[in-house]
Amino acid sequence: MSVHRKPRGFIPTLALIATSLLAPGALAQRVSFGVVAGGYANRDFVSHYIPLSDLPPPYSEFPPDIAESDAGGYVVGVSLGVRLLPQLSVGVDALYKPLHYRQGATFDRNNAVIGWAPATVLTWQFPVLAKYNLRAGRVMPFVEAGPSFRATGNLNRSDPSHVGATAGVGVETPWWRVGIAPRVRYTRWAKDPFSADVRTRADQVEFLIGFTFRRRDK
Repeated sequence: MSVHRKPRGFIPTLALIATSLLAPGALAQRVSFGVVAGGYANRDFVSHYIPLSDLPPPYSEFPPDIAESDAGGYVVGVSLGVRLLPQLSVGVDALYKPLHYRQGATFDRNNAVIGWAPATVLTWQFPVLAKYNLRAGRVMPFVEAGPSFRATGNLNRSDPSHVGATAGVGVETPWWRVGIAPRVRYTRWAKDPFSADVRTRADQVEFLIGFTFRRRDK
């Protein structure tokens, strides 16, 4: 009967790596903070027109249920990153992103909309992304990917899903002690709960620019 043993140097090597990552001086040089801002052009929600005339009375006497999504908006937030290897880092963003649509509110005799009620849904996005620099140097193209999480408020008949997957590409250029990184991100959100009357679009593309502040390596 043979027993498989781990290499004797395996545990000491892990301990050495952990110590180097967690040492106060090394950690300070590996951690970066920043701000993120940007925008997008796609629609926030799936617009719908639901006639009620086919329903039995008294519902058939009500005007149709109409929701029309706005297109485009802004994203703003902060970021935190930890460099694990020269070309590999892990980061998390906290991004504020309000979503907008308008609801048909008043109608004429032909059920044509003559007045709209705007509705805003508040969301915070938390993408947790691994970022890999494709090459080292002053100008560093990179790819990033990982899960995204979303907190919501002021729902206004909606209920945006809370998990998704994000991938992006960009390029980072250092300027003094600031890294400037424009990027494009794509997020695929899970389906909204069935109870949501107004549903968000699952596919979202955002154009962002990050400004990262870090200590200069000695």
